[in-house]
Amino acid sequence: MTKIKKFGFALVLFLVAGIVHADDADTLIALDNQWGSADGGAALAPLLADGMITVGVDGLTGKAEMIAQADEAEPPEGPYEAGDYTVKFLSEDIAVLAHSTPAPEPHWSLHVYQKIDGEWLVVATAGVPVPEEE
Repeated sequence: MTKIKKFGFALVLFLVAGIVHADDADTLIALDNQWGSADGGAALAPLLADGMITVGVDGLTGKAEMIAQADEAEPPEGPYEAGDYTVKFLSEDIAVLAHSTPAPEPHWSLHVYQKIDGEWLVVATAGVPVPEEE
């Protein structure tokens, strides 16, 4: 194979991979919005992998605790508004998504997604409150 053909083949693979990742990035952002709008644990549970790890102000927890928190939380008021999204693919089936959320409790979130049986699920997550301005 000539160098030009090899380059062309490599370029096509790169472009196709980029398109796939762009579609998956949009999917992950949509899943995050679904999570932010979830009303209760039953709506949240399908987004979370069994055995997930959660790091937050209460320390290390997992899926059961996330679902319990969602069940205890007040229903969301208004639309979920997150921003500053960054998505980084570590492989075809593992991605890290980070974002800010201004309200009702301003915070930064980091979620690790893994594609399991064709579905993107959260396998790890962490949140950091945004300090109040003085």
